[in-house]
Amino acid sequence: MTARSEDIPFMSTLGLLLTYRCTIFCPHCLVEAGPERKEKMALGSAFGWIDEAAGYRNGTIRCIELTGGEPFYDLQTLALISDHAMNAGLSVSAITNAGWAETLEQAILTLNELPAIRKISISTDVYHQQFIPVGYVHNAIIAAELLGRKYDIAVTTDNEHDERYRSIIARLEKFVEPGRIRSTATVPAGRAMKQASALNRRHSPEPFMAACTASSVPVILPDGRVMACAGPMLTRQDSCPLCLGNLRKESLANVLDRAEINPLLHLLRVWGPHRMVSLLRDRGHGALLPKEYLCGSGCDICTKLLSDRRLANLLTSLLDEQKNRNVIAYARMQRLKEPEMVQRCHLDGSDMIDAANALLVPDA
Repeated sequence: MTARSEDIPFMSTLGLLLTYRCTIFCPHCLVEAGPERKEKMALGSAFGWIDEAAGYRNGTIRCIELTGGEPFYDLQTLALISDHAMNAGLSVSAITNAGWAETLEQAILTLNELPAIRKISISTDVYHQQFIPVGYVHNAIIAAELLGRKYDIAVTTDNEHDERYRSIIARLEKFVEPGRIRSTATVPAGRAMKQASALNRRHSPEPFMAACTASSVPVILPDGRVMACAGPMLTRQDSCPLCLGNLRKESLANVLDRAEINPLLHLLRVWGPHRMVSLLRDRGHGALLPKEYLCGSGCDICTKLLSDRRLANLLTSLLDEQKNRNVIAYARMQRLKEPEMVQRCHLDGSDMIDAANALLVPDA
C-alpha cells in the first residue's frame, strides 16, 4: 500500500484496508503485508461501513478506496465489496501491485471481473520490482485504458537521487504521462524499520515543510480502527493521536464528526507536520525533539513525534488550548476554504487571535 499525496477534498474519500495478505513480501512495507498474513476485513463489516459512509452527511463521502496488503489477492471478495460500494452510489478505486497483470489478456480479464472499480493506483518501485516486473504495470495500464478505467502510479524511493529510482521513472515515462506518476519517500516504519540503517536517505536538522494532503483521507482497518491517513502511523498498535476512533465501539458518523474539529488533524492539513515542531520549540520543549529528520518526508516527522508518548501527550495538551484551536479553525477556513470547524466551534470572528502564536509564524 502507499499513502496518497494528491489534493483530495476532506473526507470526500474513505479508505478500507481489506487485507494484510499480499502476493509479495516487500522489505519496505508499512503494514508488513505478505503471503503469510491472515487478517482481513469481514465481509459483513465492510458492507456495513460502506453503507454508513454512503449515508454520511448527505453524500459527503463520494469515493471508497480499497487497499491492503493486496486487495486483488481475493478477487471474489474484492468484487463483492466494490459492487456493494458502487450500488451504494459511491465511486470505487483500488490500490494494487499489478501482480495480476502478467499478460495483457490476463489484465483485461481481471479488470473485467471488477466493473465497479473505476480507478487503479499501482505501486511499483525498486522493492516491488524484485517480485513484479515493470511489464506487469504496463499491461495493467493498457488494460485500464482499453476498459476506460483511470489509473496512476506510486513510486517509493529511499533517495530521489538513486540511479535505480531514476531508471524506474524513466522507464515508466515511456508509457505513462509524468502527471500520473507520484513519488513518496520511504519511511523507517513497519518492515522498513528493521532495515532503517540500510536506507540511503538524506537527513536535515530541520523538518520538511509542506502541508499534508494524505490526512484528508481517513482509513478503516479490519479491526475497526479509523486512522487519519494511510501513512506510517498505521503500524502503531496502541492508541495514537492519529487514531480517530473505533467502529467496534461507535458509529462512523460519530468518528468523522469528531474528526471535523480535530486540531491536530487540521494542523497537518493546513501547514504540515513541521508546525508541530515549531509549536513544541516555542513552548520550550526543543530538547525533547529529534536531532534530525528525513529530507522530503512529512511522514517521518509524524512518525518521530507521535510515536514518542511524551511528545504526543505534549502536543495533545497544547492543541487543546482554546487559543490554538481558534487559530487552526480560522486558518482552515481561510487557507482551505473550509468553514466547518469555525461553525462547529461556534466562533464568530470576535475571538482574540495573537499574531505571535507559533502556529502563525511564517516558515523560515
